[in-house]
Amino acid sequence: MNRDPPPNSTVEPPWWVRMSRWRPTSQGEAVAAEKGLLGILRSQVAVHDVKVGPGPQDYLHTHTYQPPHSAPGTPSSRPASAAVTTPPAPAVMDAAGLGPGSSGSSELPVVLLPGYGAASGFWFRVVDALASTKVLRVHAVDWLGTGLSGRPPFTAKTQKETESFFLDSLSAWKDNVGLAGSKVVLVGHSLGGYLAAAYALRHPEHVAHLVLVCPAGVPKAPEDWQRKFLGAANGVRGRVFKAAMWAWEKGVTPHSLIRALGPWGPNLCEKYVVGRFSHHGNGLAQSEADVFKTYFYHSIAGRGSGEHALRHLLAPGAWAHEPLSQRLRELKVPVTFIYGAEDWMRPAHAVELCKELRAERAQKVPTDLHCEIIRDAGHFVFLDQPEAFSRALVDALAPHLSHKEVAAAAAALSHTVQGRGDAPGTTSWGPEGGSINTGRGDDGGVG
Repeated sequence: MNRDPPPNSTVEPPWWVRMSRWRPTSQGEAVAAEKGLLGILRSQVAVHDVKVGPGPQDYLHTHTYQPPHSAPGTPSSRPASAAVTTPPAPAVMDAAGLGPGSSGSSELPVVLLPGYGAASGFWFRVVDALASTKVLRVHAVDWLGTGLSGRPPFTAKTQKETESFFLDSLSAWKDNVGLAGSKVVLVGHSLGGYLAAAYALRHPEHVAHLVLVCPAGVPKAPEDWQRKFLGAANGVRGRVFKAAMWAWEKGVTPHSLIRALGPWGPNLCEKYVVGRFSHHGNGLAQSEADVFKTYFYHSIAGRGSGEHALRHLLAPGAWAHEPLSQRLRELKVPVTFIYGAEDWMRPAHAVELCKELRAERAQKVPTDLHCEIIRDAGHFVFLDQPEAFSRALVDALAPHLSHKEVAAAAAALSHTVQGRGDAPGTTSWGPEGGSINTGRGDDGGVG
């Protein structure tokens, strides 16, 4: 394949450029911020930009995680900088060595796909645990036009064109990392979950299992949803809602607002990180928040591209133009849902959908059509409750592993919570539609 590198440098701009520019970001600073975030991991991380098309911006930024050198739950003696193996520049490459095969590994390929406004580094609190199982080959990938992936012009005008923008590049990525003949597990969060579902519907032969984490676009929009938001048409609430509707339809995005704020953008991102990720669980440690806020800013402040997909996939209010509650009836692969109990994208919709689908067809594997709900967690359940999320994910994939592999994974995950106290339990909606408490505390429902 063509190996032309993207026209970006990992070198930070000189001081006079940094002093005179409005928007304090660059490709080099984004790469440095990512290294800072990945540097707190125990896992060995290989970072690649994988070519997915002929253009210089047609590449997907990819992390591949190897088990930590040290035992899970214990500090590594390696310097933090040794955790990341990355090219000196973001050279676009074929990365056929990333998939199974070269070492005879039988690890199950798992692809973590972030949501809207997020990037692959958002999974940083769970990848050590998942890699430590040694039965999963864990990749995290930035969607085309987002994060540190290439940012080609976004020219899609329809939902079909928009989905193809993301799905065609993901299919090419799969081929170019040596997974062309393998089925993978797709783990998609929020809008990334919606797109992962669309991929599984388009390419069921590529997917072993679909895991939807707090996915966007499950329910059909209620007929009266606009009236509830609008209130009095001429009141303050009504005018604000109309303005928001106009901005949504015109393609105004949170990213564009961050870019417009220029030097104040990083401060807003810091406030978001500190506020958003302190409500559930133990919250981010200060050392985590310090590197995560910088990574978050640089991952969304780059040139606009994939962010402009939003209005073609979702209507204002985050209602999908084609809800998953209808689309998943055609799904040919197993699907498991994982939610935080306090997610604003209400788990009840997925619980009801699983019940309906179980009445229509048989489960493909025992964890098919299950909905795992993790207590004391919100929309970013894997950041709020990383240990519980890791266990829920491995449990969902157990049908694809041998008994020996399941036992080894469980033993590895048990080390990740040593010294941290008990993690919250989950409530699992199983084939009979009842709730089965798998952790401590009172049985919980979904409000």
